Amino acid sequence: MDLNNLATQENAEAGDWFPVELYGKKQNFDLKIYGDDSDVVQKFIRKSSRKFGGAVGDLTKGKMPDDKTLDEMKEDDKEAVLIRICGIRGWNDERTKAEPVLWDGKELKDEPATYKFLLEKIPALKNFILKIARDRTNFLSKPSGN
Repeated sequence: MDLNNLATQENAEAGDWFPVELYGKKQNFDLKIYGDDSDVVQKFIRKSSRKFGGAVGDLTKGKMPDDKTLDEMKEDDKEAVLIRICGIRGWNDERTKAEPVLWDGKELKDEPATYKFLLEKIPALKNFILKIARDRTNFLSKPSGN
């Protein structure tokens, strides 16, 4: 029995393309998303855990962190989503031909500033990205055809 089809690490590490579905409808763009097992995401999680470990411990004891720490934690939450995006591409209505991704008639570039902009303008993207990244089955190896 070949267990290769259960491998997820390489795909999580490289990222994979997923058609964006928001509000119950497939949209005409895809995002390339890193899986939670990828080094880039794991490194971010470790850094964040070290940075806010004390504040989380305080919360479990019923002590609220100061406003500055809460603001930093909120920003870190945004970064936790942003770190998982590594590409964007658009499609025509039939999803048969690649097209540029536009916002109000302006072409969006495939870069972190665009991802951040979209997360600010479309908050529902956060849940979509986290759902995809956290589900290992999304990163299963494709059959090799052997």
